[in-house]
Amino acid sequence: MRPGRERGGRWNAPRSFGVLYLNATIEVAAANARAQHAGRAIGLFDLRPERRPHLLTVDVPRSLQRDIITPAGVAAVRLPVNYPWRVGHARCRPIGKEAYSEQRLRGIACRSAAECTVTEWLGEELAWFDRSPSLSERERASFAAWYPDVQPG
Repeated sequence: MRPGRERGGRWNAPRSFGVLYLNATIEVAAANARAQHAGRAIGLFDLRPERRPHLLTVDVPRSLQRDIITPAGVAAVRLPVNYPWRVGHARCRPIGKEAYSEQRLRGIACRSAAECTVTEWLGEELAWFDRSPSLSERERASFAAWYPDVQPG
């Protein structure tokens, strides 16, 4: 797997370094699944059941992350206090590049931009760098088994 290397993401520019973006909770995973299909002709629930996102639970080892969750962590990287509200990828990528250059860091613990508002953010995510230890899969669940308010059937 080449996590996010080709297309890039919030913390990494395309074709720079790989980042695997992880959700801290089911609610954040669901919000990100909805966000990926927002504004598209084919929505999340229009997909055939087998094409809907699965949830992969992984074990993340104890490690040092760049803190971009707490007010002090957000201020330390000079992001606005209401981050992630209207803070684009272009503003975050240099911060990600700097964090990646610090060999002791394994990733970036950050606020989720999925469904955030000017005053609130839904939860947390982890941007896990490709040079960090491999993550071991604990469990895999179908969309119907993990997505809130969807009954298997």
